[in-house]
Order: sequence, then C-alpha cells, then structure tokens
Amino acid sequence: MGKVINFLKRLDIIIVTLLMVSAFVNVMLQILSRIMPFRVVPWTVEMGEHLLVAIIWMGLGLAVLNNSHVRFDMLLSKMPYKAKKIFYVAGNIIFAIFLGIIAYYTLVLLEFHLRVDNRTPMLRWNRAYIRAPVLIGCVVGAVRMLVQAWAFVTNKLPLPEGEYAQEVKTIVEANKTEGES
Repeated sequence: MGKVINFLKRLDIIIVTLLMVSAFVNVMLQILSRIMPFRVVPWTVEMGEHLLVAIIWMGLGLAVLNNSHVRFDMLLSKMPYKAKKIFYVAGNIIFAIFLGIIAYYTLVLLEFHLRVDNRTPMLRWNRAYIRAPVLIGCVVGAVRMLVQAWAFVTNKLPLPEGEYAQEVKTIVEANKTEGES
C-alpha cells in the first residue's frame, strides 16, 4: 500500500511540475509575441487561464500531503491535545465534505459541457477536458483529507504544529522572557 501511495505522490508532483513548466513556457510565448511584430499568439492568454486553474486544483492534493493547506494553526496550537485532535479531525472531515460537494457539481458541469460540446473560443477544446482538473483535485484532496483524519484518529500521524503557529509561539515566549527581566 505504501508503494502505491508513494507512486501517486510522485505522479502528483510530476503532473504539477509539468503544469508549472507549461505555464512558464506559455508566459514566455506571450511575452515574445508582444515583442516580435506580426507574431501574435492569441491562444496563450486562454491557455494561461486554464493552466492556472489546473495548477491550483492539482496542487490541492499535494498541499494536503504536506500540511500546507489553510488551517487555523495559530488558534489550535494553544489548545490541549485532545481538543486539538478533535478540531483537526473535524476540520479535515468538513473540508473533505466540502470538496465532495464541489466534485459533485463539477461532475454535473462536465457532463453538460460534454453533452452540448461546449468549446473554448481560441483553442477549440471541449471545456469538459479543461475543467477536469477541478474534479481530479477535489477527489484527490477529499480522499487525502479523510486518510489524514483517520491517521490522526489512529495516532499514525502526529498532529502538525504549523510553521506560523511555531513562529507566533516563539515570539510570545520571547516577549514573556523580556517582560520578566
């Protein structure tokens, strides 16, 4: 099972890296098309929008794996261990449900785009394929949030402290020691 998880994580990293490189090349093409006369590449703006969406939603799964997604670590860092654990698990489950709802409505939207053959203006690609990373990111993110919640419950994964929470804790402790002296 660990080999499958590591393979999927590496696959995510490769996909997001390829998307980032594609976005960089796309931006360079747009810049060059503005500098060079009579070399207009109008589809690069549209491609850039689609790549940005893909990077955000495909990167969601990686953010969950690295605990770099949005969470109120500063508030949770002051709580007792059991309360913190409850909030982490509940937060993961609630966010997974939210991602599931987004995935459902994205699936409905993708079905619509396929049914009416809705295409992008410049590239003439079916919008269902362009919006697919939203569905993939939601499903991968929700599954990883639930797996992480289960790992917190079974104590297979320690509760994260969060870098911001650590920085705030260090500042508060430094201020306490200065105030005492």
